[in-house]
Amino acid sequence: MAITLNLLKHRAPEGTTASPVAAAGARHWLGPDRVRVYSMAALACYVAYFVIWAVRASVLQVAGVFPLGGDFLVFWSAAQLVLQGHPLAAYDVAVLHSLELATVPLVATTQGLLPWFYPPTFLPFVAPFALLPYWLAVLVFLSMSVGCFLWVVSRIVPWRQAWLPCAAFPGIAVVLATGQNALLLASCAGFALTLLHSPRPKRPASPVAAGMLLALLTVKPQLAVMFPVALMCARSWKALIAMALTSLALAVLALAAFGPQSFIAFLHNAALARSAVESGAVHLERMPTLFAMVKMLHGSVMLAYALHLMGAFTACAAVAYAWSRPCSFALRAAAVLTASMLASPYLYDYDLAFLGLAIAWLASHAWREGWLPGEREGLILLWLLPLGGMLLIDRLGFQLMPLVLLLALAHIARRIHLERTRNALHSRVPRRLGRGEQ
Repeated sequence: MAITLNLLKHRAPEGTTASPVAAAGARHWLGPDRVRVYSMAALACYVAYFVIWAVRASVLQVAGVFPLGGDFLVFWSAAQLVLQGHPLAAYDVAVLHSLELATVPLVATTQGLLPWFYPPTFLPFVAPFALLPYWLAVLVFLSMSVGCFLWVVSRIVPWRQAWLPCAAFPGIAVVLATGQNALLLASCAGFALTLLHSPRPKRPASPVAAGMLLALLTVKPQLAVMFPVALMCARSWKALIAMALTSLALAVLALAAFGPQSFIAFLHNAALARSAVESGAVHLERMPTLFAMVKMLHGSVMLAYALHLMGAFTACAAVAYAWSRPCSFALRAAAVLTASMLASPYLYDYDLAFLGLAIAWLASHAWREGWLPGEREGLILLWLLPLGGMLLIDRLGFQLMPLVLLLALAHIARRIHLERTRNALHSRVPRRLGRGEQ
């Protein structure tokens, strides 16, 4: 997606004059042919990787090699416990682990556990998958995730020209490998943003529906933090109220279905997750956060939290800057999506699926307004970022992914500043027309 709109013609829209930046875009090294070749090569690598992984896990049954979509085993096991009438057991690590072992015996050859860290509000959404056999449920879940994500992206960028780099976005491959829900949550966020602002008459804005979709992000609360900030700054009260009421309704539904003990158990498991992150007993190389960066450098927990809070406040300020005054909606959307990746110290590389939508909006805006020097290279770096935790950070020994996110947010803020400055200059009209001033 970082290279999405290079597939389009590098010229200014009709009725405008091509800027030097836009004109230079026609001579950029990353042309349509290279985009196609690179995207096809990436897809071929993904296919080869998944085939080899599936053979090692399911045919050769190599010890320590977990089957594809491993984290979905947690979702399906928790759903089974709900179907059996024991929803609280999902928060019992021993009970859940025994069910996971019975479903996929290869779990015994891997290190660590797969606990349920989600709030009770997520249980109703995974419960229907318990009606399917595990392997069929995995296929349905992952197919639905990819389909929803690509459909939302098709609402942002010209799909016929852009489908290949969109499908090759590494964030999709990372989610397929882990079996996580990041693509579905990103789809909810992206669809909600398209409903907040629709330039097409056939797609009227629907702030209430947008708020209801954003409320679904609360099943992973760390990803939802920045959206109320954006809605408040934009004074989008209908969407904000709809998000709040829907979130409350989800909580009341979970409370009625599973009881108050489910929320207490969730808080207990959340404390376990926090303790694991603070002690470094997690894959810090796969956590694109400032907190993880400090911990990888053997910094103290207090220093890690302090630096992370500084980054989170910076991200919050960027969202307020983007949403409090008029600017292109593409830049607003990219700002809140990127800032969402900097809000929480608990974040994994599969959550960077949100970046795919941010890249799509940034590329769409750059194609319309003209590319800035180095902008395409920056978007390519963002496009590749989800692979950083698996391929680079552990070897490098330094968690640089949050720094890339901060630089991306700074670029978005610069884009907004340039646009507002240009619009302010264009809005100035000579006061004494007819007195020699033409």
